[in-house]
Amino acid sequence: MTISKIEIKTDNLETLCEPFLQHNEEDIASNENMSLKIKAFNEIVAECKEEVESSDMQHKIHILKLLYGLEVDKYELYSLDDYVNGQIDNIHTDVNERKINSIKSILLDINSIIDELGLEYKKILHINSKWYRFQGSKLKKLKEVLKRLIQLKEKLELKLESDSRKMSFIIIENFYNLYIFFSFLISLAIQRKKEILLIEIANRLDRYLGVIEPSFGNRFLHPDDMIYHYAMYEIKELKQSIFTALAPQ
Repeated sequence: MTISKIEIKTDNLETLCEPFLQHNEEDIASNENMSLKIKAFNEIVAECKEEVESSDMQHKIHILKLLYGLEVDKYELYSLDDYVNGQIDNIHTDVNERKINSIKSILLDINSIIDELGLEYKKILHINSKWYRFQGSKLKKLKEVLKRLIQLKEKLELKLESDSRKMSFIIIENFYNLYIFFSFLISLAIQRKKEILLIEIANRLDRYLGVIEPSFGNRFLHPDDMIYHYAMYEIKELKQSIFTALAPQ
């Protein structure tokens, strides 16, 4: 790809990113005491697991209908999507799954263009030395575009992390409902041998994992991130229960 085309793509990406970068509010959960948050979260999860363990199927069906409006005998996949969208992809909120996925997609495009710039740079460095001195302006242009892309990437990564932490905080605040809903529904699907429904539930759980994961940035087990690691762990455990049920006996 020529440098002029890369410049045009960079211009388009910068324009595309403007709506995402206009508002950069402070992380709503960043100043809270992490140990207290983890303690409260673990207590909620323990209560959920106790309720799941002590509830018979009749009670689970009753709760799915009463609290979640789920007619289990007429269950359709759109009802599952309605629940998930209501939690993480509300189009009327400032932060949602759709925006997070859009930022992820733009970052992939930026990385792709940076790779193309790297290849172009290597081509120039390996041309015949007799012609190398005529490439100064092109090298300068490559560096300018690369600088723009790196700056844009850094801003987007910060925005992605911030939005993911806000979205994760919303998920954690509503974790009781999430855990009970999916646990009861998984139990029902296992009992009735609805394998397709179990696979679809696993796919929806992946959507939660997808919006939480960017909250870590490039850090590894930072104390401020532990609450989000705990949430991902519990969701992965729910997903694993599905694979265990689907495994050949």
